[in-house]
Amino acid sequence: MKKYLILFLMLISFAYPCYSDELAEDYFDIAQNYIQTGDTTKALEYINYTLMINPKYTKAIKLKDKLIPQETNDDLSRTALIMSKQKSLSDLAILDIPKSDKYKIENSSEYYNKQGKQYYLNEEYDNAIQSFFRAVSIDNKNYIAYNNLGMTYWMKNNLDSAEKYFKKAASLSKYYTQPYINLSLLYKQKGDMNKHYEYLKKALEVNPDNHWTHYLIGDYYSSIDNYPASIPYYIDAIDINPNFAPPYLALGVSYFKTDKYDQSITAIKNYLELNPKSDFAYSVLAKNYYLKGEYKTAKRYMKKAYSLNTSNIYRMELAKIEFNDGDYETALLNFQILEPEYQYAELYNYIGLCNLMLKRYELAITNFNKAIVLDSNRAIYYYNLAQCYDALGEKKKYVQYMNLAIQIVPVTYQDYIDLSCIYYNTSKTSSAVKILESGIAAYPDAKPIYLALMGLYERIGDTLNYNIIKNKIETRFNTDEQKKTFKLFN
Repeated sequence: MKKYLILFLMLISFAYPCYSDELAEDYFDIAQNYIQTGDTTKALEYINYTLMINPKYTKAIKLKDKLIPQETNDDLSRTALIMSKQKSLSDLAILDIPKSDKYKIENSSEYYNKQGKQYYLNEEYDNAIQSFFRAVSIDNKNYIAYNNLGMTYWMKNNLDSAEKYFKKAASLSKYYTQPYINLSLLYKQKGDMNKHYEYLKKALEVNPDNHWTHYLIGDYYSSIDNYPASIPYYIDAIDINPNFAPPYLALGVSYFKTDKYDQSITAIKNYLELNPKSDFAYSVLAKNYYLKGEYKTAKRYMKKAYSLNTSNIYRMELAKIEFNDGDYETALLNFQILEPEYQYAELYNYIGLCNLMLKRYELAITNFNKAIVLDSNRAIYYYNLAQCYDALGEKKKYVQYMNLAIQIVPVTYQDYIDLSCIYYNTSKTSSAVKILESGIAAYPDAKPIYLALMGLYERIGDTLNYNIIKNKIETRFNTDEQKKTFKLFN
């Protein structure tokens, strides 16, 4: 039993949090529910949570592209505008301006620009377009009105016209940042990440002190899983505008992804000062403390997240924390409550683990077998089943399932980690090291394998190799040299 416990602790230390795909799907579902109720701000918040868990979640990326962030004092200002409710309108070219209408005609470009803005905010896009065209017909250098035209066409899903007028606005003022930001987001929506990056760079050159630009550059790096490179830009955004909340949360996630748990905790707590009702922020705090081994603190914050949003996502995370804190009965209860909805192999594995630790071996065997039926290619399930038979004194079955465990051909990086743990627990330390080295060769970009090997060297007291792997992790995954390249690029 003692050997089994060591194995499990190694697994939770090495692996990223379980259920990442399922968690992302759950957050995406929450976002869609908020869209159904018309709360686009909360929808955008949960889309961001989804992308923090899985930056390559295609459906979330597409939906976020319809929640277009804007922030400026001199043109259209909204944090998130939803396009999902828009009507099927034909794309518009330049409209003829009627000679007269019910509105008072004033010889002022700014008058029509303000009128168009009001139409825009009321989602009366056709009227907004007419007003903005009046504005630019009176003053063809009104770059704000051209930018607003681009925004209005964007809301009508006429991306070509939007692009045209954003570029026109940018050409009229070399100090106006907004059209560059809009172009960067427009190209991101089109899937052109090179141009997305290019226009973020231009926006930064136009105004190095725009906090939105720094935040979006950080978001760009996070979206391509380059969390170390995102960190300096989030910090810049905070330095420029300390009351701007989003980069604190994003910074906390990037620190978490780069194993800087104390820094992540500080960033998240700063975010909560500005947004104390964020369940996701509390859940990230909990995960930081969880990976630091401070389970009671982790439990407190996960309970806070659950009190703000009674989602099964948080119940699952809470159950895992309770298990690691040794509260097997409570953990088991929470896992069993989740069973009707989360009928995954890993859930049954957790239920089996709880019963194993409580010495309810027959129940443990039942649930480990359920896990194997759902996923027969995980060595760890056979290993856990073998521990049950070992405890029951059934040596023949113990040997049978141990042999099945070590015969599994690793496919994923987690398979290599599982097999290494099994070898370590059966006193085959050299094999444990070799299987992780093979895993790194097969998955050179999988950070958890490097962490597993570093942890293994720490356990066997190999300080030299521990430091070598630690340096590799810092160099390969946790450096932020990319910022210098971006800043100096011409």
